[in-house]
Amino acid sequence: MIIYKEVCVGCGRCQPYCPAGAIAFEDMKSVVEQDACYECGNCLRVAICPVDAIHDSPQVYQYPRALRKYFSDPCATHAVTGIEGRGTEESKTNDVTERCGPGEFGVAIEVGRPTLGMGLADIQRITRALARSGITEIEPQNPIHSMIADPATGDLKVEMLNERVLSAIIELQVTPERLPDVLRTIKAVANEVDSVFTLDVFTTLEPGLTIPRKLLDIVEAEGFTWRPNAKINMGLGRASD
Repeated sequence: MIIYKEVCVGCGRCQPYCPAGAIAFEDMKSVVEQDACYECGNCLRVAICPVDAIHDSPQVYQYPRALRKYFSDPCATHAVTGIEGRGTEESKTNDVTERCGPGEFGVAIEVGRPTLGMGLADIQRITRALARSGITEIEPQNPIHSMIADPATGDLKVEMLNERVLSAIIELQVTPERLPDVLRTIKAVANEVDSVFTLDVFTTLEPGLTIPRKLLDIVEAEGFTWRPNAKINMGLGRASD
């Protein structure tokens, strides 16, 4: 994003709406620190500027910076997958879409939420750990799938590693036999990730809307506590100190 200094009146109203804390005063005008900006567009979308000084930056769709926009702006459509947002079809609608069928288990690692953001190098730390464990089943429709340069190592394309985004999701589909290895790998790499992440495990519900006991047994055996789907999408803005 960019704020035209010759137009800005220095009211600062836009600053609290930046989840990256990338807008600050300079010479009594608000300016965007480009390295910190996620290109999420929240400062523009809230229409808080009284003089229309906020605009998309001229470089917003230049690769690889465009990744910031695709992964951070909920209104953007990912250029590779054509899907709005950071991942594939929502896991919470799985029983309608049957993206993950009976006897199959889906895993989603949601990194960066809420509002803290993350570097794509954090995604590489996870994909590398998964690859070292022989886990390469990232879903083809997941944007991360097309960003991997070498599936054998889990390395992302090198030009992406300095980019920062609001959040990203790594999505896998594995057999029940593979799920314990996935959970152990994620637990082991968690301390290397310089952000927060949420781990989702999902499958098709059984009659009576019950969660398959086999899935819960694996999750509990690997030392995870679980909660049924209670995902809440928060509004964008900077987290309070």
